[in-house]
Amino acid sequence: MKREIINPWTWQEALGFVHGNKLENAESLFFLAGQTASNENGECLHQGDMAKQIDQVLDNIDKILEQGDMNFTNVVRLNIFTTDMAAMMQAHDHMTTNLKQRGCQHTGCLLGVTALASPGALVEMEVTAAR
Repeated sequence: MKREIINPWTWQEALGFVHGNKLENAESLFFLAGQTASNENGECLHQGDMAKQIDQVLDNIDKILEQGDMNFTNVVRLNIFTTDMAAMMQAHDHMTTNLKQRGCQHTGCLLGVTALASPGALVEMEVTAAR
């Protein structure tokens, strides 16, 4: 697969995302369902702690990517939904550092929502990966 990152500006670098991922000749696309900070039984962990929920969500995504024979370097789109935008912005640098350490260069969006399906979840992320 050929991947070209499209960034007409540089301001996004501090926020940890890219404006475009152009893919050619991808042999495999992987669409992950929205993930919350849940354990193997679907129970929400770290209620009230945005940074810990972010870490758990990313660990859950990593586990799914691994089972699909991919990792965060394959992620081309990461959409983030949160019920607490203020807490998300306070934890944003933490999240960005975590994603950079995993080699993630994603497009996507950050949306504030009134509720998530998982009780106690502050954040949910959905991913598209390609190889």
